Amino acid sequence: MPAVQKYFDDFHSKIKLDDDDEKANLRDKRDTILRALDANLPEDVPKYDNFHQGSYSMHTGVVPLDGNYDIDVGIVFNCKRDKYPDPVTLKKIIRDALDTHGRNVNIRRPCVTVNYMRGDVISYHVDLAVYTKRDDEFLDLAKGKENSEASKRVWETSDPKQLTKIICNAFSETNELAQYRRCIRYLKRWRQVQFASGAPLSIALTVAAQKWFKPHFETSGKAGDLQAMLNWVNAILAQFQWTSTDGSFYQRLAVTLPVTPYYDLMEWMTEGQMSTVKSKFEVLSDALQDAYDEELPEDACKVLKKQFGDDFMVPEKAATARAVVPPVISTGNSA
Repeated sequence: MPAVQKYFDDFHSKIKLDDDDEKANLRDKRDTILRALDANLPEDVPKYDNFHQGSYSMHTGVVPLDGNYDIDVGIVFNCKRDKYPDPVTLKKIIRDALDTHGRNVNIRRPCVTVNYMRGDVISYHVDLAVYTKRDDEFLDLAKGKENSEASKRVWETSDPKQLTKIICNAFSETNELAQYRRCIRYLKRWRQVQFASGAPLSIALTVAAQKWFKPHFETSGKAGDLQAMLNWVNAILAQFQWTSTDGSFYQRLAVTLPVTPYYDLMEWMTEGQMSTVKSKFEVLSDALQDAYDEELPEDACKVLKKQFGDDFMVPEKAATARAVVPPVISTGNSA
């Protein structure tokens, strides 16, 4: 195996969402939105609490290729769902409270998305997941779009805080947890690079790590991210199972949420999308194996760059030392 850990580490430093810069900007956007909610929500709307969820809280955030940074915030209203039988009603109230100059607000099925525009381009967005309280330990999540039919406007029992705990506590050893988070970020960047559409959800990749990722370290104790990635991708491929839709047989991957409502995070994918996902995982597995089999790090990194994008740097080839031939010294004698 070539010595490529340094280049994985360099790659990670480039794609990791920085704690001090962009995370601080995201916190500022979040705080601005919460202040606007406090100021503009109607008086008859119950008070709320908020918490972080998603990659921000799970420490698996990746710098977006398109520059559109995001943060997921849970908004928990101090009421039961009975107060708003149609969950979209509450989402509309939030939309109207936040739809002011400089922001573009959309009601999406799982959340309310607040976009911060820079000209015609989204530079940041904040996803607000809207919840109400329950008598048990769970929350009810408002799902549905503004024009959804009644059957698609539902309250769904959810446990987002427990999901974050499960993801964050997958490994107790610090070095194993760090490698696990690095490899999640590698796969998220691979997703950004390799898919123009029909990509697996980021949370599906994260849960796939919680289920099937195994840390790998050399006998010296040094991290072996290349081997860990190869093992993980092959473990994911081993989970594909044959299924049939309308008489057509193909292989599907199921990634089940480890908390209520325990649904398959890949269920929404069509047969064609699933086949593309499997094919791309197979190409990634082959590339990781090819990189592993290379002798020189520069050759291995060339292979890896095609999968992970331009932020994965290829070192220059080491200069080949020229053999020094000693001069022939004449003794002045002739045969």
